[in-house]
Amino acid sequence: MESALRNALNKYEKKDTLFEKLMENQENEAEPLIQECLSLLCEKNMNRGQDHTPESMLTLSKLFIKIADFRLACEMVWCSASMAVQEFITTRKLKVRLYSHNGKRDFVRALSREIGNQFAVFEACHASFYTNSHNARAVNAAFEEANDFVQQLRAYHLTDEKKKELENDNFNY
Repeated sequence: MESALRNALNKYEKKDTLFEKLMENQENEAEPLIQECLSLLCEKNMNRGQDHTPESMLTLSKLFIKIADFRLACEMVWCSASMAVQEFITTRKLKVRLYSHNGKRDFVRALSREIGNQFAVFEACHASFYTNSHNARAVNAAFEEANDFVQQLRAYHLTDEKKKELENDNFNY
């Protein structure tokens, strides 16, 4: 169901208007748009194998924040950060494989202390998926932090020396 909703929202032509209405708490105006979006989902054969990006996960997080599902919003923030780390490895053609959350944590700490500390925010979000401990303020702060994290990773200048260091390190235990 979650995947279907995500795909429907990504393909929905009026998604910006829908988000606007939700953000402005105009539920009466948003409801017909939601119904239209869901109807289109039922009518069309959606691409269920969509490749997500850190941004698409943040879009989903924003939606879950608007409907006050902070547990799923937290998990989407975690997914966004996790995907950003994998995107970093892939786009820089690093010969690094990360198989665990601990490996991801140590990898981002190896990039910089600041980025590693930022990643701890997303690990707390992931834990909140199980504990449901984040409130609206905490999720919104994590959402903003995730936006910043994605941009920092994309802008990170990776030297050849740092690349070799990362590739020689073992982040899998």
